[in-house]
Amino acid sequence: MKKNNQDNYYANIRFLTFVIPFLGIGAYEVIRFQLLDKYFEPHINSLILMILTGIFGSFFATWLFKKIEGIHNTLFWEQQRLKTIFQHTSDGIVVLDENLRVLDINPAAEKLTGWSKKEVIEKLTCNEMLGCLKAKESCWNSQDPEDCMNVDCGHRECWGQSSLTKKLSFPYIEMCILRKDGRKIKVGASYSYIPSIGEEKPQIKIVLRDISQKKEFEKAIQNYATLEERYRLAREMHDGLAQALVYLNIKAQNIQKKLQEKGSNDSILKDITELRQITQEAVNEVRQNIFDLKTQPVENSGCFRVWIEEYLNYFGSVNHIETEFVCNCQEALVLPTEMKVQLIRIVQEALSNIRKHARATKASIFLSRNNQELIIKISDNGKGIDVPNLAMSSKNHFGLSIMEERAQIIGADLKVLPAQPRGTIVEIRLSLGNLSSNNAKVG
Repeated sequence: MKKNNQDNYYANIRFLTFVIPFLGIGAYEVIRFQLLDKYFEPHINSLILMILTGIFGSFFATWLFKKIEGIHNTLFWEQQRLKTIFQHTSDGIVVLDENLRVLDINPAAEKLTGWSKKEVIEKLTCNEMLGCLKAKESCWNSQDPEDCMNVDCGHRECWGQSSLTKKLSFPYIEMCILRKDGRKIKVGASYSYIPSIGEEKPQIKIVLRDISQKKEFEKAIQNYATLEERYRLAREMHDGLAQALVYLNIKAQNIQKKLQEKGSNDSILKDITELRQITQEAVNEVRQNIFDLKTQPVENSGCFRVWIEEYLNYFGSVNHIETEFVCNCQEALVLPTEMKVQLIRIVQEALSNIRKHARATKASIFLSRNNQELIIKISDNGKGIDVPNLAMSSKNHFGLSIMEERAQIIGADLKVLPAQPRGTIVEIRLSLGNLSSNNAKVG
């Protein structure tokens, strides 16, 4: 808008500087020959015309210079504003010429790279300043796989040269650069192609942001998820596999002692039968844990309803438990990843409790959804649970407390209820009112 106003000012000034002198000459001749010659002497006429011309010229010059001053002030303050933004922005900015030589850098870029303006402007190229190729070599030749973010990071090409050659801008690239002191840092960079204007040649603008802390935070999240999964696996093995192996050892010792005695064949046969049963349970435990670890709920893993049904079928086949899946959703249910992860872990934990504690012969999952709520019910026909003492037992039972914590993370309501005539129901109610139609759609 400001540029349009400035263009209009320039057009008006150019127009008036041509038109007004002609109008002035015409007015001068009319006043001289039609008015002054009739009433005044020639020498007085000249004096009056000089005075009028001076007055008119001074007014015109004042107006013209005022317009020019206004345009100058506008351009000056616009330039100052851009300069202030350039100097005080928190992101590092590097401007390159058509040969990728540094034209200018701002204070944030000086702080980020360790180079000063005097050391780089019109002296170094962007690669010499940022050490892109050297960072590439140090990353890919390093023995530490964490040195570089991944094999597809920004080092696969010179983005400044690509931007200049292709006349394109690249909005975001992650890469490593080398500071002046040789220290390597991870940055997010954007390359903007600035076309030539008038006599100026094209330029490249690089915006740099230090993402080292961001990458460390992402790594910490990944480590936390890994530790959480390891903790779950360790707990499962402790509750199932470790105790089973201890029991197997005791039984083996009993068999060894009884074999040394005579007339104890029936007892030995009974112990061997129990030994096989416990061994099979341990095998099923390991298989279930391996399946749980391999089953990662990601975006492309299919819809939630299909996953639940397939997992329940596998659970029944491995543990020789009859299963039933009932779904009242007419279409596939698609949920955000974080929400899907927590719901899947709750279902896994509930089925694990059925397998280890319920002594059930049947397990069922009921899935339904209305416009505002998703309901999941996991039930069994086992020995049931003591509801009045549930609060106390949940403190001593890792499974129940973990399910409650996962439900709280996604804002779901979890209840453990008695089933009729026997067994237990784990009910999860999740409100979908705060989700967008794209994130929690039936599709």
